Amino acid sequence: MRVPIKCSSDLLHPAFIFPAFSFHGRRLQAIVKMSNIILTPDKPEYEGGSWHVEAMANERIIATGIYYYDVDNITESRLNFRQSVDSYLDCEEGDARGIRLAYGVELDENNSATLSQEPSGVEALNGRCICFPNTYLHQVSGFKLKDPSKPGHRKILAFFLIDPSMRIPSTKVVPPRQQGWWAEKVFELPLFGDLPLTIKDCLVEHIEWPMSLQKAKEERLKLMEERTAKNEDVSSSHFEQEFNLCEY
Repeated sequence: MRVPIKCSSDLLHPAFIFPAFSFHGRRLQAIVKMSNIILTPDKPEYEGGSWHVEAMANERIIATGIYYYDVDNITESRLNFRQSVDSYLDCEEGDARGIRLAYGVELDENNSATLSQEPSGVEALNGRCICFPNTYLHQVSGFKLKDPSKPGHRKILAFFLIDPSMRIPSTKVVPPRQQGWWAEKVFELPLFGDLPLTIKDCLVEHIEWPMSLQKAKEERLKLMEERTAKNEDVSSSHFEQEFNLCEY
């Protein structure tokens, strides 16, 4: 049989580059995140992140752009990708080698496999920008200090692009929600200007919105749990479907 050649992603070039196009006056929305991984001689290694897809459905994220603006004194770090494979594989019964070569799916001793592929990851280099659609699972590989006697870090700026055909509420229409900011601005109003400080403190303690710092931290933990559960569901239903060659 003809055996396909496995090429490194660094050698692949697009056959066609799409020309620039217009959104006809529509503004793009993006969620911006900064993330730092700091290593020290006391904590010299990062074990790696989990496989996940960015965001929840209501955030309408369709693509991600990551800019590695500061990478220093760490070993090779890669951004890995995983994609699903069609549940129907065009193959003959018992052709485990053909499935491995054509689809990149490795069968176990029971002729079973998870229908997913892992293309070559991209190395996180200083100054590199990586953009990819939100149809892949991705994961940050582990790394450690190159020189264990000195600190090191990997710092990124991430842009999550919102579907241009949709509009979601942005910070333009959502005011700051820090309780300290709210209290400061409210008590500057003439209506509250003559209140004693003890009364103002009492009012702040009893309001439920905006959130206090403690409440915000509690909500953040709930949000993280919700997203973890959602990613596990997405992974199992779309990227970890089971295949068995004996059924063909």
